[in-house]
Amino acid sequence: MRDFTSFANPIILLIIPYWILGWSKEYKILLVALLINEVLCSIIKLLYHKPRPDGQGFDGNVAKIDAGSFPSIHSSRITITYLTLFMSTSDIVMKCSFLIVIVLVYLSRVILKRHFPIDVYGGAIIGLIIFWVSQYF
Repeated sequence: MRDFTSFANPIILLIIPYWILGWSKEYKILLVALLINEVLCSIIKLLYHKPRPDGQGFDGNVAKIDAGSFPSIHSSRITITYLTLFMSTSDIVMKCSFLIVIVLVYLSRVILKRHFPIDVYGGAIIGLIIFWVSQYF
């Protein structure tokens, strides 16, 4: 499951979309959406600290953000990125692959005891909202 969760690593989320989209308008919009996501989710984690299932401790505000369980930033990142990729293709196999990756990352976060299911739902909802706003405004 650790391999699946790495699909939501920020570096991977910059490389794979660039490989598919190139330096296109969609890629640039995605970069802005991911930046907004990082800032918004970090503020939520800073203001509302919910401990992770594994009880990760923290010392200081930066570590507090990393130790926070709600919302799952991996879930919001993967939602924004792979829905962007989903919308960029008409190939049904690619579309299904992108949706499978999203679900596998969601599951991996819970199985690896990094998040409770509600944290993943929260991250997914935030990702959906940011994705929707980035696509339509």
